[in-house]
Amino acid sequence: MAPIYGIIFDLMGTLATYTGSRGELHAAWRAGVGAVYRHLAAGGFAAPPEAFARDVQGAFDAMLARTGNPREISVAAVLAEVLPPHGFGRTPEQIEAAERVYFGPELAGWAALPGAVEAVESLNEEGYRLAVVSNAPSHAFVEEAVARIGLRPYFSPAMSSARAGARKPDPRLFAAVAAEWHLDPANLVVVGDGLASDIAGAGAAGMRGVLVHRNANPDNAGYAGDAAPDADLAAIADLPALIARWQAASGPDARPETGFVEDY
Repeated sequence: MAPIYGIIFDLMGTLATYTGSRGELHAAWRAGVGAVYRHLAAGGFAAPPEAFARDVQGAFDAMLARTGNPREISVAAVLAEVLPPHGFGRTPEQIEAAERVYFGPELAGWAALPGAVEAVESLNEEGYRLAVVSNAPSHAFVEEAVARIGLRPYFSPAMSSARAGARKPDPRLFAAVAAEWHLDPANLVVVGDGLASDIAGAGAAGMRGVLVHRNANPDNAGYAGDAAPDADLAAIADLPALIARWQAASGPDARPETGFVEDY
């Protein structure tokens, strides 16, 4: 068994979750649209709020018809479609700032799952490199969500499918982390709640996979693939003990001293 030098975490369902109801989530999205309008208006956007809300909803509905999943819709793409007809162009940096404003109401309802913060802190103290890799249409959302739960300083990198241009289980997301760390994939472990995304992706990238919260992810029940985790944990709080056992079984610990807290 190869020694472990780094651990890659999934975000949603693994480290954190939205704590409100579906109705509260939809209300947060509507509040986000209002917050973006006020943000843009402060910078000179003069379209009537009703027209802006209507155009955003129309772009959202069109993208939802194509993707079938509201979590696949890019807020940046919506804004890029809605703003120019009103004669209001924005730079990529300004669009990202507006994205962060939009996600504020939703992220107010996000929280770390039990044991997640303690597990990450413990593994950081043990010197492991740590990263988060999330399927998300907005990189800004991933950055803000990880910061919201207090874990952003522990992850380098924080990776999203939006920034990588590929979605899990595509192994390129995991391979990019290995390349940034200059580590062999065999020395890395992927931790997630999805068989189809996290565990299949880990196997395709040549990494070990740890499935957590299996029963909480409804997609796992319908998974028809052959991906099998190297370990299956009911709670992420059990992860540090598992990593310690695997590390002990790998022989003498030649792990580089890499634990850190980033100034974020």
